[in-house]
Amino acid sequence: MTLRRQALILLGLAACSNITATSEGVATLLLEIPSPALVEVGETIGLMATPLDANGEVLTVPVYWIALDTTIAVDSAAGRLTGLIPNSTGRVVARTGDLYSSILSFSVLERADTLFRAAAEEDTVEVGESESGILDVELDGGDPPAPLTGRVIVYQVIHPVFSAPEERTVDLTGGGLVQATKTTSAGSTSPGVRLRRRDGYQAPDSAVVTASAWRPGGESIPGSGVRFIVRFVNP
Repeated sequence: MTLRRQALILLGLAACSNITATSEGVATLLLEIPSPALVEVGETIGLMATPLDANGEVLTVPVYWIALDTTIAVDSAAGRLTGLIPNSTGRVVARTGDLYSSILSFSVLERADTLFRAAAEEDTVEVGESESGILDVELDGGDPPAPLTGRVIVYQVIHPVFSAPEERTVDLTGGGLVQATKTTSAGSTSPGVRLRRRDGYQAPDSAVVTASAWRPGGESIPGSGVRFIVRFVNP
């Protein structure tokens, strides 16, 4: 399973809301939305609603979506929700017959444009040193472009390739070969991520670390996969 697929699965975990009234044979309306409930400006995500009868069987009854705020737009039949106004909240409800769902709220994020290195592409860990400098990146978006805060960045060691995690000879700061951190308004990441020698092992001559970010719907943000090369000088 790739790192992106893991993020997509995480981003696709469903939150459910049930309504227990009865109308035209519908006993429950099961709603499935992305979790967390986030959307970027210009991004479109899918909402799902399944009408069920009293026995839990699926009914072929139309469900319609209604946007309660102008910060978002929603296709009433397809349930495709699009973010319109950044740094806002947009609310929707689903309807089938005379049944209305509880209100669902989405946070609308500024659109991320580019992820790029904010530190040198190459670093050297000398003899007697244990770790690299911070492998910093910046994620910009908006008009005019500015650093975006609170967005998840995922670092991954892609070289060398280890046959098993316990055989790794290097670690990211958090331990292991994959680490998530977040962006700050200062245009950096917190906590900062470094690559370090693993105690009891000889580090490789060099290692490659990538940094990536995704939109709430799972699309890779331009610049994702940006690389850092860390060279180790061994005794």
